[in-house]
Amino acid sequence: MTELSPILMRVIATAVAISYAITMPSFAEGQNKNEKPKSPPAASLIQKLRSFLGLNPPVAVGGSRSDNEKMVCLVSPWPGTPIGVSTPVLMALGPLNEMRIEKGDQVLWQQRASSTKAIEGAILWPIMPLEPGEKITLRVRPRGASGGDFASFNFQAADAKVLEENQEQVQKMGDDPSNWNKFLSQLTPQQAPIALGLLSSPQAPTSLRQSLQCNFP
Repeated sequence: MTELSPILMRVIATAVAISYAITMPSFAEGQNKNEKPKSPPAASLIQKLRSFLGLNPPVAVGGSRSDNEKMVCLVSPWPGTPIGVSTPVLMALGPLNEMRIEKGDQVLWQQRASSTKAIEGAILWPIMPLEPGEKITLRVRPRGASGGDFASFNFQAADAKVLEENQEQVQKMGDDPSNWNKFLSQLTPQQAPIALGLLSSPQAPTSLRQSLQCNFP
């Protein structure tokens, strides 16, 4: 057998390597082609929720009717609907000076901002869980409003069956955004109260709750 020269051997090896690289797809390329998203795009779900939830009208404080700085937009719990979970997150858009939970003439809880730091973002339910059918008033004072100027929101907790069903669904979804996206995506406009109830729970993805907007004039 004729012995190949070192130069010819290097040429053959190079040709084999080039041929292999051309005919075999890379591992990374195969991963990209077969990779599936973990959850539906959040933007599409947000658009769907907005389409059947609508934009939330803000509420004026005191006697104000036109000044946006004297209006409050509450997104959790959602005004005008029963509270669908027993420990809803409290969230108004914009900086606040004060928030209260009242029942009748009794103040059950209140939080006040300092002179340098406003109340902003979500507040976990600060008192005992709501009972089925329980009525409360949430009073909110935005930054810049005088001490007696509040926006008031009257709420009633849903009945026991709804609270139980929503709690079971929350436990199934946990804190995994993909589970929330999947469940909420299949809801119909007629099931808007379910979506609103679930989105006020502490386990709901922050990005979804924050996506609920207000219709300021």
